[in-house]
Amino acid sequence: MRTKQFFYLCGIAGVALGTALNLSAQVVVEEIAIAEYVPGKVHYYAESNLDNWYLSIGAGTQTFLTEHNGSDAHFTLAMNMAVGKWITPYVGMRMSAMAGSLHYDWKMGTPVVHQNGSMKYGAFYVDFLWEMTNSLFGYNERRVLQVVPFIGLGGAYGWHHTGSDNETWALPVTGGIKFNFRLSHYLDFFIEGRVQAVGDQFNHVIAGSQIETAISAIGGFSIKFRESRFKPYSPQVDQLAIAELNRRTNQLRAELQACQSRKVECPPCPEVPEAPTTVVVEQKPCNGTMTASVSFAINSAIVTQREMVNVYNVAQWLKENPECKVTITGYADRKTGTSEYNMKLSQRRAEAVAKILKEKYGIDNNRIVILGEGSNMQPYPDDNDWNRIVIFTGGER
Repeated sequence: MRTKQFFYLCGIAGVALGTALNLSAQVVVEEIAIAEYVPGKVHYYAESNLDNWYLSIGAGTQTFLTEHNGSDAHFTLAMNMAVGKWITPYVGMRMSAMAGSLHYDWKMGTPVVHQNGSMKYGAFYVDFLWEMTNSLFGYNERRVLQVVPFIGLGGAYGWHHTGSDNETWALPVTGGIKFNFRLSHYLDFFIEGRVQAVGDQFNHVIAGSQIETAISAIGGFSIKFRESRFKPYSPQVDQLAIAELNRRTNQLRAELQACQSRKVECPPCPEVPEAPTTVVVEQKPCNGTMTASVSFAINSAIVTQREMVNVYNVAQWLKENPECKVTITGYADRKTGTSEYNMKLSQRRAEAVAKILKEKYGIDNNRIVILGEGSNMQPYPDDNDWNRIVIFTGGER
């Protein structure tokens, strides 16, 4: 019967997991302030050691899996509290405590007599957590479901044994799995199953297996402290910025060298006309070309401080080439959002860059053409994340 009870618990956990996975598969379209700097592997950091702490409080049921002698498992109330911290988006640690009473029965004597007993206990564990969903599918603090396996060690103290006033101690080895359901930025609901193994003497009855096992199922709430979570950064962004500055420096050096080697000839003085004539000002052709880009975070149209150097370079080129204009084309990555939403997002990205050129650097609106290509066209088909971009092309007006 104890096996039957255990499978009931597993079935309930399976139904909850299936429902949560169905919820997490829903696409939620909203402006996300998290900056994801690509290309390259994204790293994560916490701004403070006080970030990513949480407190869990829960209650549930528990029972011994051993020493039932064919009888039904005796389920009793279990109380649980834990304090933990996520060290990275993938691993964490917590200190948890559990307390309650455990019931058991055993056989003794000849003829065989069935004995029933109970005890009270308290246990303290140090658990090591693995955030499986972030490890497999990438970090996302807005994910509805988190699946967190864990293992740990601890200490347990037992008292009020049936028929004895002696106290017992044990060093349990424990493990289990936890399902976190995100309710808000600061609150999660969780369901947790734990198995722990202790020595046979812990319940003051030495009979049967030398290792006794107990299982528990706990439900409760986790309160997450502080607003800040993990922040992404990419070393490749700095390398791209340096490469762009070097390219611009080399271009300016080449233009300066060409200017210094140019021969200057004084044009002949024009004849003074006898009567005033209409002066026709010839528009100079645009002799320069320019290509630059600005990368964006996922689902965002905000130009980050790291990308402002590229907007500044475009503004300087336009000021140095007053006869030229620039076309600003926005794109969005194909794997995020719908085609209609991405078309609007790419247009907002192009308009955001154009606004900076006009308001911050004084570029005439007539010299700017804005286009939004959405996700129908991908400038970088081999790397989805590179397509969160605005591309500048400068040339003849």
